[in-house]
Amino acid sequence: MNMQDYIQMIDDVDLLYGENSSNLPNITIEFTCDNPSQEHEEHNKVYRVAIPILYSLVFVVGAVGNSLVLFILTRNHRSRSSTDNFLLHLAIADLLMLITFPFAIAEAIVGWEFGDFLCKLVGAISRLNFYCSSLLLGIISIDRYLSIIYAIHTFKRRSIHVVHLSCFIIWIICFLLSLPNFFVLGTQHVCNYTWCTYNQSDFVSNPWWQIGRFVNHIVGFLIPMIIMTVCYSHIIATLCRSPRREKKKAVRVALVITIVFFLCWSPYNVAVFLDTLEQYQWIDSCALSNNMPMAITVTELLGYVHCCLNPLLYAFVGAKFRNDALKVLKHFGCFKQKIFDRVSTVSRKSSTTESESRTAISSI
Repeated sequence: MNMQDYIQMIDDVDLLYGENSSNLPNITIEFTCDNPSQEHEEHNKVYRVAIPILYSLVFVVGAVGNSLVLFILTRNHRSRSSTDNFLLHLAIADLLMLITFPFAIAEAIVGWEFGDFLCKLVGAISRLNFYCSSLLLGIISIDRYLSIIYAIHTFKRRSIHVVHLSCFIIWIICFLLSLPNFFVLGTQHVCNYTWCTYNQSDFVSNPWWQIGRFVNHIVGFLIPMIIMTVCYSHIIATLCRSPRREKKKAVRVALVITIVFFLCWSPYNVAVFLDTLEQYQWIDSCALSNNMPMAITVTELLGYVHCCLNPLLYAFVGAKFRNDALKVLKHFGCFKQKIFDRVSTVSRKSSTTESESRTAISSI
């Protein structure tokens, strides 16, 4: 097989430009315009070394943090507020997304060895929980907006059923939005490796692929970003009028929540949007084509880091939750009694301050 036939074979299986819609890393074999074989080798060397390490790190940190959140919230189910229940569903969504990481790590090292059905299933699960996580962040901001701006105590018992119903509706919607993965994902055998990727090479002629791209932008980023910006802007404006010191701290937390979400997911959405423009041939740049697969992979990983930050941003900022976490960690031998007493004293002082303005997880 000569070099021209080889490049054409790669082109046919959609590994030149495409983003992996399964939310697994983009196993992309890219060629430069001038030196195809060199670019191919350099990209894959970096990919097979960096991706397993970075994804393993995100997997471990995210799994530990979200598992701790899930354990504490299920343990204290009788005292859960409405925000606690939203956080419970958020931790579940993040954990289910993280479960797909071992498949991504294995694919980066040896290729996809799990069959066509698991390729579709893992991709759908990852996309489902990506949508759920993003929308739940928006719902949490609405819950806090109602609680602070209109003083609606959503933690009352009668509203818990509404919370679970809202989460159930979100899961159903996200499940339906993830179904296109079953139509566009499939296994392809290229260069002695099997990849889980798109089963069609032409983006323009594949409506499922196009729908998935725009749903990713709208549901996964724009909708939650707009909701969070509007709700937290009103919350910040209201809290800034309060002379209480703990209210000022709440303003900082609200700002951090919005900024972190934007910083984690906006680079990925920009990269995918540029790739979409290139697929439509509205942008014609050889340099962009060569660097796009790596850009999508790196920015996608940055977005996944948000799974690790969610427990810190939404759970551990509450003094009551921090105390519960300390007790759990002490129970498993992570702290000695002397260290635990010292940390608990500081946390209790913080809890006393926060209790003046509706503490625990339900406060910002």
